[in-house]
Formats: sequence, structure tokens, C-alpha cells
Amino acid sequence: SVGEDCLLGANSGLGIPLGNRCTVEAGLYITSGTKVEVIQSTDNVKEVKASELAFKNDLLFIRNSLTGKVQCKPNLNKVTLNKDLHSNN
Repeated sequence: SVGEDCLLGANSGLGIPLGNRCTVEAGLYITSGTKVEVIQSTDNVKEVKASELAFKNDLLFIRNSLTGKVQCKPNLNKVTLNKDLHSNN
């Protein structure tokens, strides 16, 4: 399941349920066993399986372009969809 106000980038995919206000970078596929570096601050980083982040709110999933590791940070941005493009008419 995908929570409210989530944004999935092009060609991204999920193997875990997302909470509300989460963003997944384009091209990133997250399975339940994906190792994710959870970054709370520059000196507070821990590695968990993605399944431990299921249903959590306000997360940003990205891939580090230098190391290739999947990382998760607090998502501080609010997504606002274009009403004209996303209407169900």
C-alpha cells in the first residue's frame, strides 16, 4: 500500500508499504530485504532492512550516487500535485 501524499519517481518500485508523505527517487526499487542506510544526522546513521521502515511516515528514499547504497532521510518537503494533471474527470 502507498500512504497519502506520496511521490514515486518514474520507474521506481516498492516491495514494502509506505506511510504518508514518502518520496522514492526515480529508478529506485525497494524490496523488503533491501539494506537501507537510515540517516538521522551526519553522525547518526544505521543500516536496516527496508521491511523495518514499512508504514513509517515522512521518508525520502534515495540512492547515493558515489557508493550506490540506498539511503533514507526524513522527508521535509511537502508534495503538492497539479490539480489539472491529476484530476479524476
